[in-house]
This record gives sequence, C-alpha cells and structure tokens, in this order.
Amino acid sequence: MKNIFLMAFLLMIMVSSCRKIKTEQAFPEIKDQLETQQDVWTAERIEQIAKQKKDSIDRAKIDKPNEVDPNSLMNKKNILIAYVEVNNRAFKNVTCFLNDEGKPVIDLAWVFAPNININSGTKKAYITYNKQVQGLINKGYIRYVQSKGIKVGMTLLGNHDNAGFRNFKNLEEATDFAQHVAIEVRRLGLDAIDFDDEYSENPSWANNESFVMVVSEIKRLLPDKFVHCYIFGGASASSYKGKRMGDVADAGASAFYPQTPSPGSAGFPIERLFPSTKPFSGGGYPEATLRSLMVQGYKGIMMFDFNMFPNNYLDILKGYVKGVKEQNVIEIPGCVDRRESDDVNL
Repeated sequence: MKNIFLMAFLLMIMVSSCRKIKTEQAFPEIKDQLETQQDVWTAERIEQIAKQKKDSIDRAKIDKPNEVDPNSLMNKKNILIAYVEVNNRAFKNVTCFLNDEGKPVIDLAWVFAPNININSGTKKAYITYNKQVQGLINKGYIRYVQSKGIKVGMTLLGNHDNAGFRNFKNLEEATDFAQHVAIEVRRLGLDAIDFDDEYSENPSWANNESFVMVVSEIKRLLPDKFVHCYIFGGASASSYKGKRMGDVADAGASAFYPQTPSPGSAGFPIERLFPSTKPFSGGGYPEATLRSLMVQGYKGIMMFDFNMFPNNYLDILKGYVKGVKEQNVIEIPGCVDRRESDDVNL
C-alpha cells in the first residue's frame, strides 16, 4: 500500500513539473502527439539546438554532397503557397484539395498573422497572438494541417508601436528578439517563419541595418527552417555587413497583388522569388501566365487571402495548380468551410 501511495505521489510531481499549453486536439490525426511545452525553452537551449542543426546540415553536405531533399522548402520548386487570414477564414481549407496522387496541392500555409509589440515591462519586442491565432494554436490546427502533408509557418506583422524590423538598435537587441522568435517556432513545431514590415512606428532610431541583421540572426538560430520575407518596407533597402535580405533569407515575395518581383529584388535570385497574387479576390494571374513564370525560373506562386468565398473557387484553384504544377485538383467532399466568421478557427 505504501508503494502505491509513493508511486502516486511521484506521478503527481512529474505531471506538475512541466507546464504545458492545453490543446483540445479535436482531430484524430494528432491525438497521440505531445502538447507544446513552455517551460523547457530558454535562450541557451535554442542556441544549443541551432548548433546541433547546423552541424548536422554541414555533415550531410560533406557525407552526401549530391543528395538533395526534394521535399525541403529550401530545395523544392513549383511551390504553391497559401496565406490564410485566420481572423475569419478557415485555416483547415488548405487541406481540402488533392492532386491525382492524393497529395495536397498546397505546399505551405501561412498563419496570417501574429503581431510584434513592445512589452511594457521589459521594453523589448515580442510576439503577440490575438484570440483567433491563439485559438487556432490551442485547437491543434497547426499539427492537423501538418499531418496532411502541408508545411505550416506564421507571418509576423507590426502592430502600431515601436516594435519593428527596422527598429533594432544593435546586434544584442536583434539577437534577443531572434532567440524569442526561434523559441516560438520550435515550441509550436512550425516549419517556417515569415516577415511583413508593415504597421510599425518609425522612431528616430530606425535604421537600414536592423532588418537584415535580425533576419540573419533568426536564420542562424533556425538553419533547418524556411525563412521568408515580404519584399516591402525596409526589406529592399536594408543591408548588414555587406549582406542584403536575399543573402540571409531563403526566399522573398512581392507585397502587391498581382505582382512579379524582378530577379535581384532585395538580393534574391529568380529561383528564390515568389510572384504574389490574390486570386480569390480579383488579383490573380491566368493559367498561361503562371505557367510562363514557372518556365522563367521562379520558385513558385503565393496566393494571399486563401478563401473559398467565390462560387467558382474550385475553378480558380484548378487554374493555379495546373499552371504552377501541371496537376489536376480533387476537392475532398464536405471538407471546405466557406464561413467568414471570427470564430471559424476556434
């Protein structure tokens, strides 16, 4: 009997020693996966993981110099990206469309968009999640979408205060924020991170080194993750130690719809650039144009505001998948949620 009480006591200690974010895990596909843990993430640990990942990548280049992972976002071509405004668009809709082989036609889905703000106590920039984004995380949507074979990332967006990608005064500030970003990416199990330099204040200390400086630190800490940047705001003008955004980020996209960035924009070669479109809201390209852009060598196409509001949404998507991937599209019956609602992801 004493042994039973002892075992029960030890079990209670183990359970209480590690605080977790409770997820509802409404989806059968993720029911056996671990919840995200907060307390285990520190700057020291994130630096250690970064070194391990970098060493592993470097060893692979030496041991298998001719082997390239075709499924890595860094290497993959003809990519179709969906930006989902999760405040009132259903994030799970990206999983509803397959090709003839039963694989998803969307390669990467962005959660658009968590914000960056200044913490009133520490005076440091940090990531903030509104009710809709936090609800999506708690519900388990990130892992659900990943379980369907789609990579998931989040876009970071300014929010009307001095937290801004151009507003880091020195490397120490940039590294501190980069560690915070890396912790959130790894804690949430994301595949990618994206930066949109909008809606931040422009204080007197804003500078043209800051944006590239902080993104270079984020990429250093996340060498195995896909780092993407809107070519907007300070992205084009920023440089740090002779490097431009295209030297530190994996890819970039235009910030207007439709718009095709010129090769060399912000230092990105054509094979790491995405033309930007808004096909479900009247800002798309025809199939022939999409096919021509792929022939020219662009990495893929991004679709902003991925939604199913137009009655011809399937025809629009079919044209995109055919033009970018030369594939057909099959819609999963009963999958699409066409609601425009503040609680669609809650």
